[in-house]
Amino acid sequence: MLQQLLALKPVTECHIDGYYPVGTDHCVMVVKDEHDRILMTQEVESENGDDAQKFLKKLQDLGLHVTSAFSDYSESFIGAIKSVFPHARFQADHFHTAKNIWGKLKKSLLSYRRKVKSSGEENQDEDCIALAKKLWQMRWSLLKKPSNLSVEEKQAILELESEDEGFVHRFRNIIRQVANIFDHSHSEAQAKMKLQQLRKDIKAVEDKELDKILTFFDDHWNQAFAYLRKKGMGKHRRGSNSESGMRLLRRLEKNHDGIRSATTRKHYIQIYQAIKYLSLDIADFIEKGPQMIELPRV
Repeated sequence: MLQQLLALKPVTECHIDGYYPVGTDHCVMVVKDEHDRILMTQEVESENGDDAQKFLKKLQDLGLHVTSAFSDYSESFIGAIKSVFPHARFQADHFHTAKNIWGKLKKSLLSYRRKVKSSGEENQDEDCIALAKKLWQMRWSLLKKPSNLSVEEKQAILELESEDEGFVHRFRNIIRQVANIFDHSHSEAQAKMKLQQLRKDIKAVEDKELDKILTFFDDHWNQAFAYLRKKGMGKHRRGSNSESGMRLLRRLEKNHDGIRSATTRKHYIQIYQAIKYLSLDIADFIEKGPQMIELPRV
């Protein structure tokens, strides 16, 4: 099946991720390509480097040769990619970059909201209690980047800023700066200049959760922003094929009411690939079976 997919459309990218299906303690690794196709899945003992390396080596032996590779920030995946495809350019999957930063922003906002609520209850301050309630009700709007806010949400945030003592304004400014780094940096130098300003503003807030955003940038800058340094990687600024491959597999298994074994998953994925990517007519397949002309080897 992999060889047929490679023959149909050449592949230069490998997007790898893994997950643990409900009801099992084994990991299922999945690889997608730049054409948004699942190339192969494999059930392994765990998400460790040795298993990931064996999986990628199997793909390589079957004809997969890539110049770019993508995954989350798992050291096991990154190490396996470098081992099997040493010359491939690595870019962290954008979904996992955004997820890491968004998670820290969320914790900061909820921590502030708890402090406001606690202060209101302790001092029997109805205004504080009401503010805490609004912060909770508007938490998802407060976590959106500016370009994703509706007119109504923007107005509500402005009103909330007038009631708050300054945290909401500073918090929204930090989100605006983070979004600006990813959305409007055309070179690594530009992105680093914007990070310097973000660093100053976060330090001024004195929030341990926001400090972790800076630590994340320091630890993972090269992986998150490879697209700004390496020619031809710019199109991957928003690439999240690694995550989408794992989510697609989850949906397939959910629709199938769970997949109980690696063999069943293999057969199910091959049928899905034949229908989705190789244009297998399922009605013809059921009617004619092995007598079909040019039957995909499923």
